[in-house]
Amino acid sequence: MKGFFKRSKTPASSSVSLDTSSISPPVPTKGGVVPYQAQSPIRSTTSPDGLVRPRPTYPSPQPAAPYPTPSPSSHLHSPPVTGAEVHRSLSLGSQHQHQQQQAMALNGQSGNEYGARSQAVNADQVPADNEGKLAIGVDFGTTFTGVAYGSNRLMQGQVRQILSWPGSFETYRKVPSCILYAQRSPSEPAQILAWGLEAKSAAIQEGMYKVEWFKLFLEPNVLRDGRSSSSARLPDLPYGKEPIDVIVDFLSVLWQYAKARITEEIGSVADLEAADVMLTVPAAWDAAGCDLMRTAAIRAGLVQSSRGGDKNWRDRLRIITEPEAAAIHASTLSTLHKLRASQSFIICDAGGGTVDTAVYKLIGQLSALEIAEMCARSGASCGSLFLDIRFEALIKHILRDHPTHLDQASLAAFRHAFAETDKLTYHGADDDDTLFRFNCFNIEDPHDPSIGLEYGELAIPGAVLRRDVFDPVINQVLELIEVQLSKTPEKRVNALILVGGFAASEYLFTRVQQVFGERVPLIARPQDCDVATLQGAARYGLGLSGGKAAVSSVISPRSYIMKVKLPAEPVDQYQRPGFISVNDAGIEVCENRLSYLVAKGAVLRKGQRLKSRFCKFSRGPTDCLFTAILYVSDADKIFRYTDEGETYELCRWTVDLSPLPTFHYNAQNSTGGFYTEFDLGLELDSAEVRGVLLNDEGDECGRASELLNILPD
Repeated sequence: MKGFFKRSKTPASSSVSLDTSSISPPVPTKGGVVPYQAQSPIRSTTSPDGLVRPRPTYPSPQPAAPYPTPSPSSHLHSPPVTGAEVHRSLSLGSQHQHQQQQAMALNGQSGNEYGARSQAVNADQVPADNEGKLAIGVDFGTTFTGVAYGSNRLMQGQVRQILSWPGSFETYRKVPSCILYAQRSPSEPAQILAWGLEAKSAAIQEGMYKVEWFKLFLEPNVLRDGRSSSSARLPDLPYGKEPIDVIVDFLSVLWQYAKARITEEIGSVADLEAADVMLTVPAAWDAAGCDLMRTAAIRAGLVQSSRGGDKNWRDRLRIITEPEAAAIHASTLSTLHKLRASQSFIICDAGGGTVDTAVYKLIGQLSALEIAEMCARSGASCGSLFLDIRFEALIKHILRDHPTHLDQASLAAFRHAFAETDKLTYHGADDDDTLFRFNCFNIEDPHDPSIGLEYGELAIPGAVLRRDVFDPVINQVLELIEVQLSKTPEKRVNALILVGGFAASEYLFTRVQQVFGERVPLIARPQDCDVATLQGAARYGLGLSGGKAAVSSVISPRSYIMKVKLPAEPVDQYQRPGFISVNDAGIEVCENRLSYLVAKGAVLRKGQRLKSRFCKFSRGPTDCLFTAILYVSDADKIFRYTDEGETYELCRWTVDLSPLPTFHYNAQNSTGGFYTEFDLGLELDSAEVRGVLLNDEGDECGRASELLNILPD
């Protein structure tokens, strides 16, 4: 007998890196790619034992105020002719030189001995004649997804949301990130039966797959170490479906429905094929996850060529971080108008799967507002979804001797009751003496008052919920905020803004006020906190259509590094003699050296490009390809060797030098092998990292994003 399901509560008495197999110093060897004046944001210091040790030139993760506009470096050295001329200066230099190095570092540049010298180049500006274009924001979340849109001309800059969704006559600001497949046998392709609300409420039958939480497949640890590394329970997928396929399927049906609704709302004047699309991702994602997200969005048709000759249609898709989008929305709220120029605020975007935190500073006036990141953003998997997971674990523990209540239907009923009621309304210590009652799905089971099982109900004390479900997750959120606060000047900000679906939790908001109320003058939670990121994404797109970016600068959340071979120095002979080898020219080189393109915490203007100079030795005119490997590190420390700290391979780029005029000139005027100089540019824009191949005039000859090849345009 099945019981009617409800719950109640009652009071109770109780670097760009180059493939190491092909890297060698710039001397006549048989082949390989070599770094030329490799940039790194480090300088050398002499230790008491006489050894040279690297040290960051970035004195702190905070940018200088006002935020400087980088200027190009004007003194790249000529390429070395012989191996004897290749070296890195190990002298300390004058105090004046040191100050210049620090100033260059804060401008996104570096001129130090260990890395490639880099230049800041302005990115292509968005033309201001696009004000009639639509800007569409897509907040693809772990548990819920929403779509918002706006136009500076057609809608007077207003942002609207899709509120009507298949499967309900009621309005919802977001739809569940859920998709339902049918697959009779592994040999048959999976068919989409439903998505969103319809999929979420559907009863599962044999041969069906209800797939949720699939966004978690793109977390950095899952991409590196596999699904077993996820702290959440990743879903089973239909046979033949990869995680990116499921994301493509969901975004495809979402986009088709969204286009129909927007056209119905605006009319035929809506040019959806030429719209700018802003897609949000968690701050904790690395560039590999962002690139997979971009690939899925393009496959799903979120952007496509709108006319003949539209070669740059892929650029209409922008991947931005969730706290960045939330900060843009928060900057328009009346509660934030109390802030003045140069004041700062923390954004805590607490969503279903992840919680992201970042610190921003107001630049200019609210009438012409810009915001800039103050320190490296951070995030973790501690969203409201993990309350559900911990609640289910608690139910299994309490009812371990009553397996009748542990079947999938019963557990789903318990989860649903908790998620729909107590998860957001729970008040913490005030509810410690309250019994939270949940109706059992299966009521034919003996009473067991010792565990709270009475008359078809399970009663759980509020103190137990706080200890085992809420506090472990909320403490992680508080820790993220504390980390951001500790990075700011004088460890204080002027406001703390809570957004995201999890921000609606009364207990979370209470704990934040208790912990940070004395240190932060204004703690605010907007009424539309659950759609702040979505609204901000659309407003971000409106700013781009008008030729203005609301976010002026970003902080690199991690270091981008390349692994290289460099001429051996005395410090290498002493510290890593096993890394020393002799190349074909008889020159001693040190393998497994690290050269930093961008250091963690570096201040970068939005769209800024860092150029690094390289040389490649080619055996002949057909030897024009090589593989560049980019590594990342989350460590704050700067390492000299690959074995000093943990680094991860982020992506591989295949670089084709054949479009370069200098390559053709050298090939035609050399009887044997020859060197070709070239620049690789690195662009960091919010969440994405892009690589470009540049000629001597600074013009692009090829472009790539993560995991893609750099080939001729």
